[in-house]
Amino acid sequence: MSTRNIYIYKRLVPFIKPYWKRIALSGLFALPLSLVSAGLAFLMKPAIDEVFMKKDLTMLMLIPLAIIALFSVKAVCEFSYEYLLGAAGNGIINDIRVRLFSHIQSLSVSFFIQNPTGELMSRVTNDVSLVQRSATTAVIDFFKEISAMCGLIFVLFSQDVLLAALAMLIMPWTLIPFFRFGKKTHTYSTRGQEKIGRLATLIHETVSGCRIVKAFGMEGYENSRFDDENYRVMKIYNKRIRIKAMTAPVMEMIGGTAGAAVIVYGGMQVVRGALTPGQFFSFITALFLLYSPVRTISEAWQEIQEGLAAARRVFDVLDRQPEIIEKPGAPDLPSSAGLVCFTNVDFAYAAEPVLKDINLTVQPGEVIAIVGMTGSGKTSLVNLLPRFFDVTAGSLTINGMDVRDASLCSLRTHIALVSQQPYLFNASVHDNICYGCPGRDRTAVIDAARKAQALDFIEQLPEGFDTPLGERGNRLSGGQRQRVAIARAILKDAPILILDEATASLDVEIEKQIQQSLDLLIRTRTAFIISHRLSTIRNADRIIVLQHGRIVEQGPHDELYARGGEYTKLYSVFLQDDSRSNGEQSA
Repeated sequence: MSTRNIYIYKRLVPFIKPYWKRIALSGLFALPLSLVSAGLAFLMKPAIDEVFMKKDLTMLMLIPLAIIALFSVKAVCEFSYEYLLGAAGNGIINDIRVRLFSHIQSLSVSFFIQNPTGELMSRVTNDVSLVQRSATTAVIDFFKEISAMCGLIFVLFSQDVLLAALAMLIMPWTLIPFFRFGKKTHTYSTRGQEKIGRLATLIHETVSGCRIVKAFGMEGYENSRFDDENYRVMKIYNKRIRIKAMTAPVMEMIGGTAGAAVIVYGGMQVVRGALTPGQFFSFITALFLLYSPVRTISEAWQEIQEGLAAARRVFDVLDRQPEIIEKPGAPDLPSSAGLVCFTNVDFAYAAEPVLKDINLTVQPGEVIAIVGMTGSGKTSLVNLLPRFFDVTAGSLTINGMDVRDASLCSLRTHIALVSQQPYLFNASVHDNICYGCPGRDRTAVIDAARKAQALDFIEQLPEGFDTPLGERGNRLSGGQRQRVAIARAILKDAPILILDEATASLDVEIEKQIQQSLDLLIRTRTAFIISHRLSTIRNADRIIVLQHGRIVEQGPHDELYARGGEYTKLYSVFLQDDSRSNGEQSA
């Protein structure tokens, strides 16, 4: 085994260690299990020499009893072996999955941007399952069958040393396909797992985007994409199957050659009287039984290679460090009204500058509207507040503390977020509104839904607040999903509120109904609002105008509009958008 593979097994030790007693005990049961074949081969000699040749009736009674005893031991040991090892394997796979999922949750937003969801799903499900076999059953099978081989080889040498030596001369040739095919299995397994990840990504994208696929009539295109990707998976797995299929015939040819040579030589020894028929048949039985453990060892070795390839992919994720790191012993953010200060802030993503020299102080309770053309950096600016990303230069403080010095939990507890595309979970309406505020009573949830103008449609759902919303909340319309997300932010009651196009999915009438509740919500907290709706922009205490990542203008609506600068141009665009929306609503 290579140094890299040994290193992978060393890394698996912490996951295996809690279950070592079960694994060790299963190994103890595997030892007598592995020697049953040797016992059966050994019994061939007295069965033939004493029963068939000498007509010994006592041996005729004893040998069947011995066979029953052997199979009874085998039954007990096999059950204990399979159960203990299976339970240990399930424990290991559970621990790895929990650790992997927990680690993925700790990674930064940039990690999820770079890695498709389907690929991550494949690593948590498919790859971890392959690791289980490699870490437990395949390894025990490997050593169990080696014990069986040793027992059978002992029987061979106990019957005839020269005959056994002849058989052993051919045995090393079986190691050639053993190692050669194992290496190829490792390679094809790695490629296959990568292809499965891509296939899972394609399935996830197509299912999640089913409305777009159907709206643009792209079912045929997606079927073609799936067929192509699935065909690549099939090709890789066919190569793996070919390697596995070649292993047994090659080893059988080598074993058959050994068997033929032994039969010729052993038969001559029986004719000459140097061997008894019982010794010869005991030898032949042991030799042919020897093929089974050799084949099982080869299969276990290939499964070990597959598992190691999967483990390497799992550890690739576990080795990824979050870019957003909480300092050891970080204190909680001071609980106060929400004073926010950007000082000489620069931010770059993937080496591309996004924000440059941002200086902005937002007083507690102040409502800030952030406007600018697409790509000007509006969302990037507010994403710095909950530390979805860190500033590249400068500092960002809340309540006088740099956000990088505060504990992440306390920082994000101070912030409520409603985005343009709200995410709802496959849970009940109640659980979605309570997300982030577990334990809140139904009265508070109903009150939050009422303020978000969501109570009417929620009460009309089949099970009211207990109605499951389906994946991404697909049982609701876009506007309904947005109102549930707003109710979630209302319930959280955080001192800092971020509304990133929060009313973009609402029609004008619903927005007007919600606006009063939002005004009440905003009035008592620091608010950052990204919006193209004039009503929201005009009511803000201050408007920040971004252009190419820089603040080019700031001030109240009337003052900025009177200047005739960048804001005036944007306002004209927003006015046209509002007029168009009102016209569509009237129509």
